[in-house]
Amino acid sequence: MRLRFFLLLLISSLGYMTQAQGESDLLKYREDQFYVSFSMIFQKESINEFRQNGFSNNLQFGFLRDIPLNKEGDLAIAMGLGYSLDKLISNLNLDNDKQSNFSFSILDNVQNSLKVSSLVLPLEFRWRTSTVDKTDFWRFYAGFKYKINLNSGFNYFFGENTKVNFVRKENTALYLSLGYNTWNLLFEYDLNNIYNRGITFTDGSNLKVRSIKIGLIFYIL
Repeated sequence: MRLRFFLLLLISSLGYMTQAQGESDLLKYREDQFYVSFSMIFQKESINEFRQNGFSNNLQFGFLRDIPLNKEGDLAIAMGLGYSLDKLISNLNLDNDKQSNFSFSILDNVQNSLKVSSLVLPLEFRWRTSTVDKTDFWRFYAGFKYKINLNSGFNYFFGENTKVNFVRKENTALYLSLGYNTWNLLFEYDLNNIYNRGITFTDGSNLKVRSIKIGLIFYIL
C-alpha cells in the first residue's frame, strides 16, 4: 500500500509539472540529475552494552529527474531511482538463524556486520543559486526516500555469511543535502526500525535500531 501511494504521488507530481510547464524553455534547464554519495552510519539504539565496533558505512548512487518550478530555475523538485548499500558493524550476534525464529545477543569484542542492499525512490525539493550559465552555485535540497530491501545478509566476524530475512522489506527516510559546487554534505535519518517486528534478543526484549547517515554527496550533470 505504501509503495502504491508513493508511486502514485511521483507520477501525479511529474504529470502536473510537465503540463504546467508546457513546451517552454524551462524544460531545457536542468541540474544535478546523477548522484553518488558516501556516508558513515551511526546506529541509533537503546541497547545495553551495544557497540558499533567498526566503521559502518553506506554507498548510494542513482538518477533524479530535475523539474524546475520557475523561469530562473533556482527552485525545483526532483524524483528518481537509486541504489543503496548499507554495511552495519556492531557487537550484535545472531544466536539463532532459523528462518522463522531469529534471536540476538551482545558479544563484547566482535565485529559482526549486516549488509543491506535497497532500491531507493527519492522525492526532493530543491533550492539553488544556479542559472543556465552558472555552474558553481550553492544548493539546499531536502527530501524523502522510500526504500525497498532487495537483499540482506549477516556476516560473522569469525565464521560464515548467512542470508537473512529479518530486515524489514520497506523503510523510509528523510534527508538533507547542502553545499557549494562539488562538495556537499548529506544527512539522512531512517524513520523506521531496521529490523522486522518480533525480532528479539535471547532474553525476549525487542531489537530496535535506526540508522543515521552523515557523509558527502556528489552531483553530475
